[in-house]
Amino acid sequence: MPRGKASEVGSTRVAKNGYHYTKMQDGWKLTHWITAEKKLGRPLEANEMVQFTEPKYKKDPYNIAGVRIIKKRTTSVRKRIAQIDARIDELQAEKARLEQELSKV
Repeated sequence: MPRGKASEVGSTRVAKNGYHYTKMQDGWKLTHWITAEKKLGRPLEANEMVQFTEPKYKKDPYNIAGVRIIKKRTTSVRKRIAQIDARIDELQAEKARLEQELSKV
């Protein structure tokens, strides 16, 4: 049983999470992704994602200056590198402590 009239292509809506969606031929798409694709002049690749440059731009997903395109997983890779660096520092400190302890024997 239909709940109402179907949305036309080009209509927009705002979800409960605050994100804006635009109806496309193949379904609903995040409006800031459409904006980013216009900025690039091409569709987004599978390894790309869109972020807002500042929280205030979430309210205006049509502002091209308010979005940036990043490669997926770069944030998690940087985080993992930082974790490894921290662990290396810990191990080097432990090694130095053990070497100092060994030299006293």
